Amino acid sequence: MKFPEYSDQLPSELASYRQPFGKLAGALDSDPVFCLVAFLAVNIARLASESVQQTIVVSIAGAQGTGKSTMSRLLASMLHDCFNTSTTILSLDDFYLPLEYRQRVAADIHPLLGVRGVPGTHDLVLMEKVLTDLLQGRSVEVPVFNKGEDDRNSQWLEAEPATVILCEGWCWGAVPEPQERLMHPINDLERTQDPDGLWRRYVNEQLSQYQSVFQASAQIFFRAPSVEAIVRWRFQQEQELANRGGGSKVMSEMEVRQFVAYYERITGWMLEEMTGRASVVVSLDEGHSIQDVRVN
Repeated sequence: MKFPEYSDQLPSELASYRQPFGKLAGALDSDPVFCLVAFLAVNIARLASESVQQTIVVSIAGAQGTGKSTMSRLLASMLHDCFNTSTTILSLDDFYLPLEYRQRVAADIHPLLGVRGVPGTHDLVLMEKVLTDLLQGRSVEVPVFNKGEDDRNSQWLEAEPATVILCEGWCWGAVPEPQERLMHPINDLERTQDPDGLWRRYVNEQLSQYQSVFQASAQIFFRAPSVEAIVRWRFQQEQELANRGGGSKVMSEMEVRQFVAYYERITGWMLEEMTGRASVVVSLDEGHSIQDVRVN
């Protein structure tokens, strides 16, 4: 779908939604965020109404801490309340393979695969089943991943069919890198723990298998300004997790920095490649505010 040129002029019918939005947005800088959510909601609702399909998929991608989950929640609320458009949210994080399974993959293929995050550490078969069921109008059970315990919860949630499926995840919509880009390590993690490139080649091959579930009518990409900003925002999430009771595996700042290194290669590739391809690119500044909104 081609979105129209971005405008921060709010449609008059959405003005009354500013107050409930403020409660949903919490501490966010609500004016620019509200304008962005309104712009996206108007156009997603239009896309849904014009589609010959009963259900459309819209993906929301971006590095850790960029605000994907918050945006999904706000969009779902506005689509429902202002446009009477039902929405189901799927998070890539909830489809991580259970810890025990990842440990077996790490032993069989490469030790780095024991750490959740990169393609190859998700339950791709389950992702395909869930999306297929929802697109065909069936309710389906969806796993819930506990980041504090680094494992899947025993209790799952039921996802209902909806007009719009919002799929949010750090690499949702990413495409594999060209092979020549894999030849040289890009950080200390790859230099010391993947010197022969086995892990990064495996991850890239796995990413090619994700393409069928990454199909979407529109893609929204949150563009982080730097790796340092991603580390800072991701650590803030860990602190919030700890304040809520966390779990046994809440990460320190140093652990977050090491964790982000696993994502750095694909994140960098997405900043290059996806910026020119996504339907809407939202560039953030170092302070996490919206700097620019670009429509491709």
